[in-house]
Amino acid sequence: MSDAILAGLDADALPVPWEERVRALARWCRRAILAHRDAARLIAGLATTETNTYRFADTMIQTLLDAGFPPRTAAWANWTVFYLILGITQEEQAQPAEAPDPATAFDDAEFPALREASAHITAGTFDERFEFALDMQVTALRAELSRTE
Repeated sequence: MSDAILAGLDADALPVPWEERVRALARWCRRAILAHRDAARLIAGLATTETNTYRFADTMIQTLLDAGFPPRTAAWANWTVFYLILGITQEEQAQPAEAPDPATAFDDAEFPALREASAHITAGTFDERFEFALDMQVTALRAELSRTE
């Protein structure tokens, strides 16, 4: 069942530049998981070693290898992006309809940093937070690539 969730990746339709391709792969995977209720929790709870899961990983890793990343970095970056996708998607799929207001949920004395940032903890959409995190990962990958060149 988990492998069916990741069926349908058309690698030929992906953009060629590595940064755009990584982003497109991550967005495709996130949409595929979001299309199935509780899919992120299902996938996160399994050691998925099936064809479609391998196809996604192989495409991501090949993208990074073609960009000039060493094999270890390409493999670990694949996991980093996949864990981001699973984490934020699992949180989104588990989000209750009525979430508590973070501005009132934190005590000033016990959690001062959370209280100070409370307006931003749940601000924006899951898509916006996903794009922010994906931007951070691509920026880190770009820096790593320039360091290894």
